[in-house]
Amino acid sequence: MSKPASLKSGISPKEHEHDPLAQFSQHEVQRAWRKVDLHIMPVAVLLYLASYIDRANIGNARVLGLASDLKLTSGQYNWALSIFFFGYVAFETPSNVILRRVRPSKYIPPLTVVWGLICALFAVVHSPSGLLAIRFFLGLAEAGFLPGIIFWIGSWYPRRLQGRRYAVLYSSVSLTGAFGGLLATAIHALDGTHGIAGWRWIFIVEGVITAGFGIIAFFVMDDYPITASWLTDRERQIILLENEADRALLAEEPFDKKQILSAFTDWRVYLWGLVYLATYIPVYSVILSLPSVVAGLGYKGVRATLMACPPYAVGFVVVLASGYTVDKFGHRFLHYTAGISVTVVALIVLMTVEQLKARYAMFFFVMFMFVPISVIWAWLAGNVAGANKRAVATGLVFSLGNIGGAVAGQIYRLEWAPRYVQGHAVNVGCYVVALAAGAALWWSYRVDNRRRDADAADGEKASFEEDHNMLGEKLGDLGDR
Repeated sequence: MSKPASLKSGISPKEHEHDPLAQFSQHEVQRAWRKVDLHIMPVAVLLYLASYIDRANIGNARVLGLASDLKLTSGQYNWALSIFFFGYVAFETPSNVILRRVRPSKYIPPLTVVWGLICALFAVVHSPSGLLAIRFFLGLAEAGFLPGIIFWIGSWYPRRLQGRRYAVLYSSVSLTGAFGGLLATAIHALDGTHGIAGWRWIFIVEGVITAGFGIIAFFVMDDYPITASWLTDRERQIILLENEADRALLAEEPFDKKQILSAFTDWRVYLWGLVYLATYIPVYSVILSLPSVVAGLGYKGVRATLMACPPYAVGFVVVLASGYTVDKFGHRFLHYTAGISVTVVALIVLMTVEQLKARYAMFFFVMFMFVPISVIWAWLAGNVAGANKRAVATGLVFSLGNIGGAVAGQIYRLEWAPRYVQGHAVNVGCYVVALAAGAALWWSYRVDNRRRDADAADGEKASFEEDHNMLGEKLGDLGDR
């Protein structure tokens, strides 16, 4: 598990000639990062919250009338969930290559507007085939957003600050379940207005809100610290120096084909893809299907959507707490393992217990499934360099991982109701794979760090300092190695 450059990546503090931030007071440093938080995190969280609501609102719409109005069979609905990820997987990696060419502020806001408008167009769907088609195009439009926003945040924050920021971002997924269900229920009150069914209003209102967020993002999103007009010269210097010292990030790196290709030849990138695949299948299956699974406990219609909300509030708190402890104490693999372990125990109880209240209570513990995702966002971003390789590796890993989204739509099938034992069992199996793959990554980074420490101790300091002084595009093919 790679650690901050000055502490754990094989370059000891003694090998720094001076503290890069020694010329600044602690108050100046804290003020600079607070300003970054206020300009970066609200944009990222609002857009990410909108993206998850727009992909997951089909679950609430289903129990509020979509399935009956379109006469959907169980199989057709499950394919509507899965087909979203076909376009998603296909476009994520090329999208991040485009992002490196175009800049985040010129690319992410238009994506947001487009998928918001596509979401609103769900209101004109009148057949199962139409639902499948529009879900595919929604996935295609959203594909570039998540790897793009992860890359963008990673371009601003050094590793010591990433855990909490990614946790704040991913906690919005928990809000999707809690807030999304409440919002869908409130919008459904428009049922019959202008002759439009309530479930159609859900897509219209949420899609328009998302498109509005995209338009606002045009005016408030900044690409990188070097281009941010709201930073003073000293604040910009603080941000750039700390990122430079942490991960050899230059202020701006040109497009580099060699670094891009290196992402496709790094075996760890594919292992990361397996980690994402194995952890995303349970997350997506629960998010997409929880209202239906809760309905299997005996709750119907609006009550089912409302009863699906409280567990997500627990997920929100747990993710934020894990982000704080990751930044304070480190040990990302330990956090990753703990989150998976709690979730697996809850799933096993769901498979074996028949009492309804006990089974509902287990969904509060299932929400620990969000912890490994937020942890591995920071874990991945902190172990891939330079910027070109990181952009493409992030897209590739997310493409591999989101194959799990296509699988997830098939897990909680209506014919397995009300206990969904088969679906829970599949998710337990996924977590076994996730633990094995995560352990392999942790061990490989641990071996690398020990080798770097040994090299430094063996008197290869000159070579080490030469490598450490390389920044940005000078890293070339060496990259994170």
